[in-house]
Amino acid sequence: MNSPHPAPPTVARQTTTREFLAVLFRRKWLVLGLFAVSTLTVLVIALTTPIVYVSTGRIMVKRGEQQSMLLPYRQVVNDWEADLASEVEIAKSYPVMMRAREILKSEARGGAPISLDPRQADAEVMGKSTVIGIAYEDRDPKVAQKVCDALLRAYIDYRQNALTLNYPKGFFENEIAKVKHDLDDWMERRRRFTTQNQLVDVADQTRKQLDVLGELEKRRNDLKSNIAETQATVDMMKRMSDEPEVDLPNLTAPGSGDALLEIRHRVVEQEARVAQLRERYRDDSPEVTNANETLNTLRAVLQKQVDARVEVSESRVHSLQAALAVVEHDLAEQQAALASMPDKEVTLAEMDREISVLKTRYEDLSKDADQARVTQNTSPTVNVFLLSPAGAPVFKTTRDYIRLALAPAFSLVIGIGLAFFLDGLDVTVHTSGQAEEAMELPVLATLNERRRAR
Repeated sequence: MNSPHPAPPTVARQTTTREFLAVLFRRKWLVLGLFAVSTLTVLVIALTTPIVYVSTGRIMVKRGEQQSMLLPYRQVVNDWEADLASEVEIAKSYPVMMRAREILKSEARGGAPISLDPRQADAEVMGKSTVIGIAYEDRDPKVAQKVCDALLRAYIDYRQNALTLNYPKGFFENEIAKVKHDLDDWMERRRRFTTQNQLVDVADQTRKQLDVLGELEKRRNDLKSNIAETQATVDMMKRMSDEPEVDLPNLTAPGSGDALLEIRHRVVEQEARVAQLRERYRDDSPEVTNANETLNTLRAVLQKQVDARVEVSESRVHSLQAALAVVEHDLAEQQAALASMPDKEVTLAEMDREISVLKTRYEDLSKDADQARVTQNTSPTVNVFLLSPAGAPVFKTTRDYIRLALAPAFSLVIGIGLAFFLDGLDVTVHTSGQAEEAMELPVLATLNERRRAR
């Protein structure tokens, strides 16, 4: 059975502008809050981010090593990519940073040097080339350029002086100075030793000492012989002094003098005359008395001469003994010096050997240093060249106002979409359209419309 009033067909209803604005009005705090938060966040980030300037310089590392300046050929190094990566790390290494700090300190001219932060330095290979770019960033453009220039010079200096096979000037200078110091020390020790021991030529001095020793021994023997002869003469004269009647056969020896012999003969003659007079006269006769007085006088003269001769001979004995003591002393010194000559010769030979070794080493080091200089000038290693110095600083971080404006705009769009999404999840009836959809009946009028109609 058909209904007398069939239901009208359902027609999809479209959202009106009023309903769109109503949703925005209901969710206005969500949209405005998201817009305000995003805008504030962008402003805070933009205002707190400092403006950084970057200065960059370029260095080319020449590929390959020239074998010699005398030959035009160059040897290409394998694994060049790895070598370039190593060069990049070297440019950011601690020694390079320290050298850059030294350069900045030397350029400070008494003021506070510019501080260098390794975290603000960077290096990279420029494309597919052997060019390395070294950069430094700082908030002060002048500081960025100066530090970048110091980094470039520090890298070139470190690469050419520390990592290349250049002439090892410090090594040779230290070794040559050390050898020269040791050589001078040994030369001074040898000089003091030869001065203290009065050494010039050991072999020649040994021969001379042997000759002197022979002469001293001969002189000692002569002195001993003279002393013995003189002592014998003294003994004879003393005996004659004690026993006037004794006959002395050696009184005519050199040094004894002929006067004693003559006096002795006169005494003997006078004794013979006295004996003759006694045979002819009495002992108390004037002739015998006078002869005895003459004899006594001659004996007194003889005694006086003998005593004088004994004193002179004893003096000569003492002088000969003193001369013998001097000769003995000199002989002992010469024997001691001769006995010490082998040890001195050994010591001097050791010193000469050390000096010879040091001289040879000094000559070898000097020759090697000269050869190293020649090798340096004829066989250079990998070279680095400065292509461009530290350039004018450029902005690294800038305030892009277009992007700053896009962030709040996108947040506004997202807020509107989020508002409609949340409104779609809300099942509460807010508008006449929602009422028609929920009741499937048309809305004839609303209170708001009635009031506006009145």
